[in-house]
Amino acid sequence: MRRLVMTHADSQPEPPGPLKIFSLRRRATWGVAAIAVLVMAMGLGARHVIRDRERSANEAVAQSDHAQALIATLGDLLIGADDAETGQRGFLLTGKPAYLGPYHHGIAATRRAAARARDLVAGNPRRQDRLRALETLLYNRQAVQSHTIDLAQAGDRAGAVAVVNTDEGQHLMDAIRATVAGMVADEQQVLQQHRAERQRSQHWSGYLLAGLLAAAAGGMALGAATVAWLLSAVTARKDAAAAADRRRLLAMMDLAAIMVRDLNGTIRFWSAGCQALYGYTAGTAVGQSSHALLQTVFPVPLAEIEAALLQDGHWSGELRHRRQDGAEVTVIAHKAMRREPDGRNLVMENVTDITDLRRAEAALRINEARLRLVQAVGGVAYTDQRSPADAALVSPEYARLYGLPPGQTHISVQEWAALVHPDDEDRLRSETGALFAQGGSLATEFRIRRPNGAVHWIAMRVETFPHADGTPGRVVSAHRDITEIVRAREEQASRAAELERLVAERTAALAEAEARFRAIFDSQFQMIGLLDPDGTVLEANQTACEITGLAPGQFAGRRFWDGAEWPDTERARLRQDVSEAAAGTLIRREVRIVDAGGHGLWIDFSLKPVRDAAGRVVWIIPEGRDITERRSLSSQLAQAQKVQALGQLAGGIAHDFNNILQAVEGAATLIERRPEDIDKSRRLARLAIEATSRGASITRRLLSFARKGELRTEVLSTAALLGDVREVLAHTLGTVITVRCVVPPDVPPVVADRGQLETVLVNLGTNARDAMPHGGTLTLAAAVETVAAGAPHPAGLAPGNYVRLSAADTGDGMDAATLAQATEPFFTTKAAGQGTGLGLPMVKAFAEQSGGAMAIDSAPGAGTTVTLWLRQAGDTVVPSPGEKPGRTGGLDASARVLLVDDDDMVRETMAAQLEELGFTMLVASGGAEALALLEAGEVVDALVSDLSMPDMNGVTTIERARTMRSRLPCFLLTGYVGERAALEAEDSFTLVRKPVSAQALAARIEAALAAGPG
Repeated sequence: MRRLVMTHADSQPEPPGPLKIFSLRRRATWGVAAIAVLVMAMGLGARHVIRDRERSANEAVAQSDHAQALIATLGDLLIGADDAETGQRGFLLTGKPAYLGPYHHGIAATRRAAARARDLVAGNPRRQDRLRALETLLYNRQAVQSHTIDLAQAGDRAGAVAVVNTDEGQHLMDAIRATVAGMVADEQQVLQQHRAERQRSQHWSGYLLAGLLAAAAGGMALGAATVAWLLSAVTARKDAAAAADRRRLLAMMDLAAIMVRDLNGTIRFWSAGCQALYGYTAGTAVGQSSHALLQTVFPVPLAEIEAALLQDGHWSGELRHRRQDGAEVTVIAHKAMRREPDGRNLVMENVTDITDLRRAEAALRINEARLRLVQAVGGVAYTDQRSPADAALVSPEYARLYGLPPGQTHISVQEWAALVHPDDEDRLRSETGALFAQGGSLATEFRIRRPNGAVHWIAMRVETFPHADGTPGRVVSAHRDITEIVRAREEQASRAAELERLVAERTAALAEAEARFRAIFDSQFQMIGLLDPDGTVLEANQTACEITGLAPGQFAGRRFWDGAEWPDTERARLRQDVSEAAAGTLIRREVRIVDAGGHGLWIDFSLKPVRDAAGRVVWIIPEGRDITERRSLSSQLAQAQKVQALGQLAGGIAHDFNNILQAVEGAATLIERRPEDIDKSRRLARLAIEATSRGASITRRLLSFARKGELRTEVLSTAALLGDVREVLAHTLGTVITVRCVVPPDVPPVVADRGQLETVLVNLGTNARDAMPHGGTLTLAAAVETVAAGAPHPAGLAPGNYVRLSAADTGDGMDAATLAQATEPFFTTKAAGQGTGLGLPMVKAFAEQSGGAMAIDSAPGAGTTVTLWLRQAGDTVVPSPGEKPGRTGGLDASARVLLVDDDDMVRETMAAQLEELGFTMLVASGGAEALALLEAGEVVDALVSDLSMPDMNGVTTIERARTMRSRLPCFLLTGYVGERAALEAEDSFTLVRKPVSAQALAARIEAALAAGPG
């Protein structure tokens, strides 16, 4: 302006002096005024510009905050996607459901971050487009992840791994990372622009301030005042902005994990973010050495890091720290050197926790290595095309599979088509063309011809991923060499054809063999079947169907024991038989069934177990032969033999009893003739008594054979008994028979009837002599045997302790047929008139009645051994029932006994004997007479009645007597015990076997009376 004014003055004539002075003053005044006006205008303009720049700076700060928030959100989104990737691969590789937790957490975190990002980019179309593209990539990646997890959970892990092998997920993750990196770069550019804008605003304010100061220095006081006001305003706003920046910086520093320390490591500032990361509060951390507190592990020596800070002013790298709870964390540390106004050097350190990231990366590397290994081991190759027309990215395994040069990473559609075998080219082109047109998936097999000419079969699975508009998009395929599989299939087909031929031939042969078997099976006269081990009927022959009146289909499928042909009494036994046969036991016995006409048949029945090569019972064969007629003939023959034997037996018994009667009659006659000869009468009486005892012994043995006699058991020394029998046999059997006795010294005594046991052993010795007509050895032996509970015994013994007696000869032995009938009554191999066939049956009956058992072991040429098992005696000696104690003291003459017997001789003899023993006797010849005495009021202390009487038997007599006198002791006498079990079940009387001595009967009566009324 000054140059303009001077130029204007030079162009005018110079005025005169006073006027010139005035003019100069006026000009100066106006000049000063103009300057003042100009300064004021500049101040006002500067004020407006500063306010505008301040608004721009504030907007830049807001935009910077917005950009930083978006960058942080994109980082969260990328971390969530990585977490989902790690969880997916961990689950696919290990199958452990624990990996699905990180997967679902990552998916949820990604979705939350995407929602925040949509809010941040609202109103910015460009950012919205970028975010939509990113969300599309995320959606596709999550779809692939979900598909692979679904396959793995469905059990198709191989299919899931094949999808992973396509590297589609890796390409999508690369695209996601690239998109996020681009968006972050854009936001960082925005941040730089806003920082530059703020700096320009500050520079403009400084320029304006400098101009105003220059104007104020050459201007008027008004200009100076205006400049001073402008200076104060600018300074105040700059201070406010700086304060706001400091507050914002401190807030961000407090939220972030930031610490400030001096060069020796002492912590000067500790943010809330550090407290959250490490667990130490600011009060604990400030003042301590950061290296000691956090136990820092450096990647390089600390001296190198400190040197870099001093030289470059900053350093970045990974560190490992120890939290307060002892856990180790990995962080990315950004260190920056800052000089304070007082000249001190401070280091500001910003750390970011990457522990989970590094752990996930390590797991991902392991999983990717495993995946590559699985692909190599499994021979799975893959390709990846951006579109059907693009060249495909191929895996290293693909190059090996197709014979491509090592290191080739891509193959064009034309190159691939050239490798396809010409015979498969048209089909494959049709299949892939339809796939690319319609989308979806394809699984096919085809041949390739490698560059070296080798032909291989390939199994290919293709998946397509169309674009959002439906146009053809990405194509991923998996390939596997199946040449060996195809060759194996062809060989298998060839073998199958040959097998079918052999099966046809063998089926025809089997049908023929089955027809032959069926002809034999059905033509048998005996009933034959086939059972499962559980008793289910599988087959039955024609004979079984004819006898039972059932069709073959009515047999099959039912339980063997459920048939109508079996009597109800047989069913439980049959089930047990089947169970034993299934355990491997051969069952054979005679059973009775009902035929189709309702007639009873006797069957020779057997169950035979059939075993497989391993020894397991797989089938049971039931057989049945009709032996009704044979049994009838055998019964008739046995009856004839019994009649013959009974005739012989009767003759022998008649002879014995005639001798006994002769002795009794002779003794009684002599006593009657010479009653005065007391000594001779007594001697003759003793002979008569001995004769009757002999008759009683014969009776006992006959009853024992019938298993109906009463044994007089006593405790017998085993060694002494066998010794005595040996002496008897040694003199009886003759000199050609050697009798040995083998008895260990510790063999315990037995409980048995001495007389019958001696008779049994002598009988066995006699049989042994007959089996050794030319001489031999008879060995009598004894041993101890214990039968445990639950352990089946071959002889059917009950659990307990036994003495095993045996008589073994060295004779001719018996064949199986003879041995099977040896214990049948009246069966004998001796000539007519030389044997009754009652010896061995009597032995068996005696053993069983004594609580033991008998067994015979014999074979032709091997001799015969007969074994008896008898119960061991206990510690207490058991007296023989035959040894009845006599009267221990006289009874009161008032003890009145009513004796009832229809035999006059027995009644009078027994009454006289009891009177001599001190009883007062009443007698009755029958039950009616005895009841009449009772009704008449006769005093009776005991009633003794015979069992067999013509009008009223002894049982009825006692029952009626008890109705009149309920507490009367009663005794029933009988010499026949065919109904012994039923009689012993009665509790109204005491059973006494005849013959009985008067002393024994008196003892029974005395015991009953001493016990009191019963």
